[in-house]
Amino acid sequence: MSRPHELTRAAFEQKIVDLGSSGRYVVAEKEGKVVGHALLDPMQLEAISHVFRLTIVVHPGFLGRGIGAALMRDLIDWAEQTPRVGKIELLVRATNERAVRLYSKLGFVEEGRFRNRVRLPNGSFVDDISMAWFPKRSTGGKN
Repeated sequence: MSRPHELTRAAFEQKIVDLGSSGRYVVAEKEGKVVGHALLDPMQLEAISHVFRLTIVVHPGFLGRGIGAALMRDLIDWAEQTPRVGKIELLVRATNERAVRLYSKLGFVEEGRFRNRVRLPNGSFVDDISMAWFPKRSTGGKN
């Protein structure tokens, strides 16, 4: 959802360093070029530090090639092996049916909907869907 002017190399570099000890950051490459990345970032407050926010991006021109699924498998495998992960949350545009199907297939469940949350460049609005995944070992989820 971010626009190019909102992203900086320094911010990405710092996030990668930070998640090296507290979360997970993975990159997909094809022929030496970054084609996608994904991360699990723990919430900062102690009471919700078991909740990790998921961000995933497959770069334009590389959709439909299994890159998102591969990134997601890596993150879920890591989460299943990391006891402090009790829940993964994500937001996905309601119009991104491909992503919603992938998340559902991987065990994510819809938790809510934020109406008119994302303003598109043309001025129209799209809903965001809140989805969550719970490790099988967790008592909080239905997996």
